[in-house]
Amino acid sequence: MVISDTHFGLSSSTLNDPALVDQLMEEISVCGNGFDEIVLLGDIFDFWRVQPEKAVRDSIYFLRMLSRMDVKIRYVVGNHDHHLVVQKQDDESMERMARGDLYPVYVPSLRWPQTFNHLNIEMFYPTYRMRCCHRNILLTHGHHLSGIQTVSMGVVETLRKLSGEDQLPADLEMMMTHSYENIYRSACIGEIVDFEELLWKASLMLQRLKAGVLRNQRSKPVERQYDSILKFIRDQNLGDVDCFIYGDTHRAGIYQRKGGPLAVNAGCFMQEQEEGYTLETPNTYLLLDEEGLTLRQLGRPEHLYQCEFL
Repeated sequence: MVISDTHFGLSSSTLNDPALVDQLMEEISVCGNGFDEIVLLGDIFDFWRVQPEKAVRDSIYFLRMLSRMDVKIRYVVGNHDHHLVVQKQDDESMERMARGDLYPVYVPSLRWPQTFNHLNIEMFYPTYRMRCCHRNILLTHGHHLSGIQTVSMGVVETLRKLSGEDQLPADLEMMMTHSYENIYRSACIGEIVDFEELLWKASLMLQRLKAGVLRNQRSKPVERQYDSILKFIRDQNLGDVDCFIYGDTHRAGIYQRKGGPLAVNAGCFMQEQEEGYTLETPNTYLLLDEEGLTLRQLGRPEHLYQCEFL
């Protein structure tokens, strides 16, 4: 089972409601048919808008219900909970310094154990790979696919050229960490959070204007991101990927081109009204088994999408 973008800490997180959590647990016990693994696909906590203690506190009932299941829990970190990655990197740096290893180390992929409210979870960043139905499944939150990363990397590339240095593999992560940590540190200052919300809404309007008016695109969100997905797989040297699962945009959907991987967005658990627009399909989750993949919406008898791994 795959769940993305619960954004615990925000009032718009639907899983703040224990009754909805109970409904989800009951539904997946029927539809999941005895699944043995849950993947939390990033932005489970929202550290950008509230302090981390509140975000984790709001998730307690959800985590408690997960702890009652005899399943493995994987957590792929996103952008709104990116501080968890920074904490892990800082801990490793201090351990190396204690041993006398004083040289910086770039780790392109992280995996570590972490505990939230007595629940042990295996953490991953930026990707988690699994096998299902004899296929290679790659899961990532998806914030590496957005256009803002392209702008950031363009700035870094220009600065590197001016200084005569080569572009480094860690450049993108360093740029994102700088931005994300600034937002994280300002979460306790309401006026700054409000200003950041205005900037975010303005950027969304510009993106929609560019996509819907200037380019007159009528394609679905997953289709529009498909080229970015292929580029991410190439740039990260991820090899053969049959199915690419992500979240981030809060827009559930599925798309595939001939010869390319199946791309699936798991959607979110947020209220319908979000950032000035209405989500068509909130409260969605994925189920994977040997027969294929099913995208469901909580409380909806029929599935949204269902497909076999061909």
